[in-house]
Amino acid sequence: MIESLLVIVAVASIVFLMVNLPNVVNLMNKSNHLSLAREIALKQLEDKRTTSYINLVSGTTTISDTRVNLLPLGAGTVTVADCDPSICTNSEHVKKITVSLSWKDNNKQQNFKIDTFVGEGGLNQ
Repeated sequence: MIESLLVIVAVASIVFLMVNLPNVVNLMNKSNHLSLAREIALKQLEDKRTTSYINLVSGTTTISDTRVNLLPLGAGTVTVADCDPSICTNSEHVKKITVSLSWKDNNKQQNFKIDTFVGEGGLNQ
């Protein structure tokens, strides 16, 4: 009787693990993609921060980092714009930098976006 109970518990455990395995794999992939998107975005921000304020040209450019190709149907942009007057109320010389990445996980659109501000006379100026 005890042996039969142990066999049933073992079989049930194996079935439980096999049923949840696809979910675990999907969650791991999603986590890896999000982590990679963060790395790419932070690298783009740091690259822009090392550029002097005078050389920050307003506009949108496509991210050329080859790691974007590791994201399923991945794409990304970097946007540089003048600071919104509702934020920079004293006409400060500040640019807003936005890095956006998108990809698909399990046919669901995933997005990652991060913003920063760079001011005249700031870092590396």
